[in-house]
This record gives sequence, C-alpha cells and structure tokens, in this order.
Amino acid sequence: MRVCVPIPFRPEGGGQYFLQLFRRYLSDHGHRVVDDVEGRYDVLFTNHWVVPLATLLRGLRHNPDARLVQRVDGVAADYGRGGNADRRQAVVNLLADVTIFQSEYSRWAARMAYRVIRHDGPVIFNPVDVDRFRPDGDRLPLPDGIRVACVSWSMNPRKGASEVYAVARENLDVSFYLCGRFRNLPSESRNLHHLGVLGRDNLAGVLRSCQVLLTFSRNEACPNHVIEALSTGRPVLYVDSGATKELVGPCGLAVRPETFRPALLEILDDWDTWSVLARERAVTVFHPEQIFPRYLSAIQSGLERPTNCGRRLRALCASLGPALVPFRRWGWA
Repeated sequence: MRVCVPIPFRPEGGGQYFLQLFRRYLSDHGHRVVDDVEGRYDVLFTNHWVVPLATLLRGLRHNPDARLVQRVDGVAADYGRGGNADRRQAVVNLLADVTIFQSEYSRWAARMAYRVIRHDGPVIFNPVDVDRFRPDGDRLPLPDGIRVACVSWSMNPRKGASEVYAVARENLDVSFYLCGRFRNLPSESRNLHHLGVLGRDNLAGVLRSCQVLLTFSRNEACPNHVIEALSTGRPVLYVDSGATKELVGPCGLAVRPETFRPALLEILDDWDTWSVLARERAVTVFHPEQIFPRYLSAIQSGLERPTNCGRRLRALCASLGPALVPFRRWGWA
C-alpha cells in the first residue's frame, strides 16, 4: 500500500510526533510512504485542518481512486482558537472516505457539541514511543524533594498555566518543572523552574526525574504529554476536562487547585504501585503495535468500499460555488 502524507515535519505539537511514528510504522511494515500529492498512491492522509483544501483536491485529481483519510484531533473553537480552522476541517471531511477520532471526547465535540465533522468513524488513541518514554534511562540531576512536571507546547490560556502558578504559590515545598512554553511566570515563585522547549529525549529525562505530571489543560482531544508521562511510569494529576480522564484511567487523580496537595500526597504514599500501573497502561493501551494496526484496519476497510469522492467533490463544488471555479475545469462540477 502506498500512503501519501503531505505534511512536512516540524518539531512542534503532538500531531507532528504522531505522524513521525506513523510514517515509521508504515515503512517498517512494508508500506510505501510518499509526500508528493501529484505522485501515485492508494491513500491520501491528512490531519484535521493542516493540509490546504487545494492541495488535497490536487492530489485527488491525480489519484481519483485514492481514499482520503482524515485524522480528527478536536475542534479549534473548543481550544479557544480563532480563525477558520474548523470550517477548513469541516470541508475536508465532506471529501473523506475514512474519519478517525483521537478519543471519545474528540468524537463528541466534533460531531455533537460543535457539529464540525459530518462523518462518523472509529476512536483510536494516539500512540506513545514506549522505548523513548520508559521508566529507566537518563535523568536530570535535580535536587531532592517533591518534583512535579508540567508540559505545554502552546501558551493558550486553556492550557492551565495560571492554575499551575497558583498551586505553586500554595505549595512552596514542591518543585515544579515547566517544560515547553510558559509565560508571565510570577517572579516571586522560587519553586517554578522553566526549562523551555525540550527535545523528546530531554523531555523523557525530565519526566523520569519527577514523581508526577500535573496538567490543568482543558478540552484536550488526546494530549500526548499525558500518555508520555504514563509511559515513563509517572501517574498524572489532571483537571477532569476533555479526554484526559479517558487516557489516564486508574493511573492518576482528578484535581482542582485546592485539592492538589491531598491528591499528590495520596500518590506519593504508594508511588511504586501508581508507577507500575501507569507504565502497564501505556504499554497495553498506547503501544504503537496496539494503535497502528487499528489505523491500518480502518484504512483497509475504506479501500474495500467504493469511494464516494467524485460525488462528494461535485457536491462540494456546488456548495462553495465561485470559490472552486478553478477546479471546475477538472470535471468535478
């Protein structure tokens, strides 16, 4: 099977690392991965809204029998993101032969709450690199004491940085190690340590050097840092929002800023048990060998069904009218 993934890699965001693992899995299992939409392939794969519609249409023009697979993260409006991202992914979904959601929350938000995605499909969690994010390995030479990791790529207010700062002010005996992008750090909080944006190996090292992960991020569809923490054997303290509870299962506790300390002490009191549970969950639920066969099964089911792409393209051209005049010469409207 030839799969086209027309998304250049950039070291940012969970979606990029998913694609990195996906490409590697496909290649290791005898499938050809290409990035030229005008080449030949069986499957055209896209992430939510990141590939422009014109690029996908150009690819389908050159490969009219290809199946378009759309991996749906979440709803941009649900993240507090402006712009036309949701409109873009809604239009792409009109063309999709296979739609895959990253969590039950992702499916509910996209199809029911915001009605962005029309087509239904399976829920398949993101995978985690269980070899890189493992309990044993390099650690940082951090001072003794209670160490809590916090991870965020985005500075979106819904990522919960302000709640982390509030908890730090009330728990001066706990050291908080902030990985990624955080702004407006309170200057008086000596127990907040901002490590900046880290590479994957360094992030794994920080997680191993802390006892727990803390996240107050809201409306997440499938946060990678949560499953990476589980994979390193770190239980998770989290706000009960979005899909985080789905991912963590019995390997952490839901908290609010005012309940952080008793929850933290509960985990530390039996940390070894919590740690074993976290690693076991990552290996049994999020291992690439568990996740990607389900992706291939969903894609194969799409290949076995007749594609509706031609009919959908004509409907799309009719609905968007003049905006798609350049594509009418290709016979789709």
